[in-house]
Amino acid sequence: MAGLSFSISAELAAISDPHFPRLLGDYTVHRDAMLGVIRIGTEGTEGFWERHDGGDELLVVISGRMTMTLRPANGPDQLHDIGPGDALLIPRGIAHSARLHTPEIHLLFVTPRDGNEAWTEHPEGKRRH
Repeated sequence: MAGLSFSISAELAAISDPHFPRLLGDYTVHRDAMLGVIRIGTEGTEGFWERHDGGDELLVVISGRMTMTLRPANGPDQLHDIGPGDALLIPRGIAHSARLHTPEIHLLFVTPRDGNEAWTEHPEGKRRH
């Protein structure tokens, strides 16, 4: 799997029997994970990449819109356009970068605490964190 994005409201609407959950994918983490929220602005996102080798990352968009580029080690880039109410599951070890379509995006995230790497491909070396 190279990535999975979905609309939470559409998935909830697709449930025909409220006694059974709708399974959307598998989530793997091999170490402690962090649960949090973050506000990201367009400053510092250009050319910023990260990868989580300690497990999968789950992003849930609260507000804003972005295109997330996932770059598997072998295979073409995958683009995921996500906005409010959408979620993106990024498998362990997949490099990813965001292009915001709004001045700011608000996210709920679950990500591994360890095994994270971040870098920039921006010519001036600007980094978000």
